[in-house]
Amino acid sequence: MVSTGLAVQLGDDEVLKLYDRSSNPVKRAIALINSVGIIDSDYYPQEFKGLFMNISKEPVTISKGQRIMQGVFVKYLTIDDDNANGKRTGGFGSTGEV
Repeated sequence: MVSTGLAVQLGDDEVLKLYDRSSNPVKRAIALINSVGIIDSDYYPQEFKGLFMNISKEPVTISKGQRIMQGVFVKYLTIDDDNANGKRTGGFGSTGEV
């Protein structure tokens, strides 16, 4: 898990999608293992992180300021009878826990 030191404040109808940079596997021997990271609006003020896998047999160091992810801000729609409520209590994979 790679810390970014960043948090993002989003509108209720927005998410931030985090993608792996296409050069990571070749240049850095790392890959974002969850394909796309989704940062929901209620995740703020927590820091968002990247879940990377080292795909080489050698140790990999990620330096401060190194560009390893790219983000896309997206607006989305909800259905009229969306009954979701409650407050987030976790991060990675927490929304599907019972």
